[in-house]
Amino acid sequence: KSKQNLYNYSYGSANEIESFTKKAGEKISIPKRGYSDKVLKIQSASLNSLQSQINFNYIPPWYFTWWAISSYAVFAIGGIYVFTTLRAKKLQQQMEESRKSEELEEARDLQLKLLAKKVPEMKNVEVETYIRTATEVGGDYYDFFELDDGTLIAACGDATGHGATSGMMVSITKAGLKGIQKRSPNEMLTDLNNIVKSVEIGRIRMSLNLLEFKNGHVNISSAAMPPVYHFSKKNNSVNEIELVGTPLGSFYDEEFDKYQVDFEDGDALVLMSDGLPEAPNHTGELLDYPAVKKCIKDNGSKSASGIKDSLIELSDNWLDGIQNPDDITLVIFKKKESGGIAKA
Repeated sequence: KSKQNLYNYSYGSANEIESFTKKAGEKISIPKRGYSDKVLKIQSASLNSLQSQINFNYIPPWYFTWWAISSYAVFAIGGIYVFTTLRAKKLQQQMEESRKSEELEEARDLQLKLLAKKVPEMKNVEVETYIRTATEVGGDYYDFFELDDGTLIAACGDATGHGATSGMMVSITKAGLKGIQKRSPNEMLTDLNNIVKSVEIGRIRMSLNLLEFKNGHVNISSAAMPPVYHFSKKNNSVNEIELVGTPLGSFYDEEFDKYQVDFEDGDALVLMSDGLPEAPNHTGELLDYPAVKKCIKDNGSKSASGIKDSLIELSDNWLDGIQNPDDITLVIFKKKESGGIAKA
């Protein structure tokens, strides 16, 4: 009786036949492989005769259809292409950033090498310098030239642009200052201006202050630099010396003004680039020149080092952790008071 309840099943195509035995009423399952036309034959195990024959086609779900599988392949190839493209772009970007970083370090190294190696030792004057380079190295520059007759020429400048371009301008300026005849500062600026103009390196320019210390007086000339601040110990006041002039390299045979200061005991002279007064805080507000002038007045009686530290503290408090966007440069001269050095 149980044998009569058994049925033999066979299915497949002409080239592939598979078979199995099931009891009557049991569920049968046809494997999914081979999507060609198939025939299912049902045969009684006891009678050994064909009971039924069913022709059928297997219809796969949409995600197994040929167009779905083709789209998977397209997406896979597209994904690989996008991945490799993005990876190549990222590697190129990293290489570019590395190159820029190396150029930045080279520009910073060049800038520092072009600065004066040491400050001059003057009998009655203290000299202090300071430079804080920016993320993108600017073109700030200072230098000193001591003459045989005891005269000192001091330079403080700022080239336009950043990196290698500004470094090139500073190199030209330094070489020009070494080569030209040491005359009054306004005449030196005229000579230097013609040298810079003759080089013709595009729109790059050089702003420069020149100071001549001679016989107890200081002669000042400027080519578009920020004011020179003169602290008078006798009057306890600060004079903002701002001279009109164009940057070096603008026009041939440019003439520059000259201003003379009586540099008395306890007086101070402060030169700077625009990186300090134009330093921004977190809201984008600039420190500006009045704040710098007030700081110099409040601390003008200190030594050159003390004045420098006060200005550095002013910039640190204003920036409050922000990286300065432009170089900050200071050159400070302090005339010693009779009987000793000014107190810090």
